[in-house]
Amino acid sequence: MSVLKRHTAVPLAAAALAALLPIGAFAKGFFEMPRAQLEAKYADAASKFTEIDGVRVHYKDEGTGPVVVLLHASYMNLHAWDGLADRLKKDHRVIRLDLLTAGLTGVDTKDRYSMERNEELLDGLLKKLDVHKYSLVGTSSGGIVAFRRAAAHPDETTRLVLINSAGMPRTAATDPNRPRGTALQRWWRSKYKSREYWQDNLERQFGSGTRPDPTLVERMYDMNRREGLDEEGAKYLRNFRTGDPETTLAKVRAPTLILWGLGNLTVSHLEADVFQLWLTNAPSIKKKYPKLGHYPYLEAPEVVLPDVVTFLDGGWDADLRVTRRLPPG
Repeated sequence: MSVLKRHTAVPLAAAALAALLPIGAFAKGFFEMPRAQLEAKYADAASKFTEIDGVRVHYKDEGTGPVVVLLHASYMNLHAWDGLADRLKKDHRVIRLDLLTAGLTGVDTKDRYSMERNEELLDGLLKKLDVHKYSLVGTSSGGIVAFRRAAAHPDETTRLVLINSAGMPRTAATDPNRPRGTALQRWWRSKYKSREYWQDNLERQFGSGTRPDPTLVERMYDMNRREGLDEEGAKYLRNFRTGDPETTLAKVRAPTLILWGLGNLTVSHLEADVFQLWLTNAPSIKKKYPKLGHYPYLEAPEVVLPDVVTFLDGGWDADLRVTRRLPPG
C-alpha cells in the first residue's frame, strides 16, 4: 500500500469503526491490554519488581563491575536497551527500569505523574540497590532524568551519555508532543494506536531507511495500549515542565558523551550543540551520525553501541573538552 493510501485509510477506518462501536467501549478501554497479560508476555527470568513509594517498579539488574544505569525514551521501555545491556553486562553491572507510564511498571498510587516523579523512582531504586557510584545513559525523555540526576548528584555520577536527549526549551512549533491532525484523529489516537501506526512511526524515526524489527513494533504496540495508559499519559504530559536546563547542565561534572542522529525528526541535531555549550563544568565530546534518526541505538546498533562502550571504558578521554563561555562585556 502506498504511503498516501495508508495514511488516508487510517482516519477513514477510524471514522467507520467509531460509527460502528459504542462510544462507551472506548471509554472502558475496549482496545486496552490488561497488565497481567503484558506481564505474562514480556516479563522474563531477569525481570524484578520492587515497590518504591507506592509504585511497583519493573527493573533489571544484571552483570558485575562498574554500574551503568540505562534510562529509556518515551513510548519505549527497558527492553529497548537489550542490545546495549548484552554488550555491557559482560564487564559492567547494568541497571535499567521501566519509568512511569512505560513497560511493566505499575500505577502511581499517589497519582504524581511527572518527570520529577521519575527522578524520585530512580533515586529510590538506587538506594534500595545500595548503589552510590554509576554512569548514566539516557535517551530522549530518559536523557532529562539522566542529566538532572548527574547535576543533582555530581559526586556519584562517573560518566554521562546523552543520546538525542530531550530537555531543551520548547515553543508550540517545536514541541514534539504538540497536537497533530484533526480533532477526530487526535481522539482516535488517544484511544487506539494500531500496530501499523507504530510501524509507520518507527520507520519515520529511522532516518537511514532501515526497517524496524517486527519484535520491536509488536512490543511498542502492546506496551502502548496497556490498560489505563491513556489517562496516565495525559497526566504526565500536563505535568511536564522543562525547567531551566542551562542552569542544570552547568552543575554536571561527569565526563559526557553527546550522540545525535542528523536524520532526527523529533529533536534537531542543533540541540546537541546547545547541550555541549551549556555543559560548562563537564568535559564532553559530541558525535553526530549521518542519516540516523531518533533511535540510533536501535537503528544501527553495530555503529552506536561500540561508541557508547568505548566512551564508558575511557577510550575517548583524550578528546574530551570543557566548554567555557567568555564573561559578559
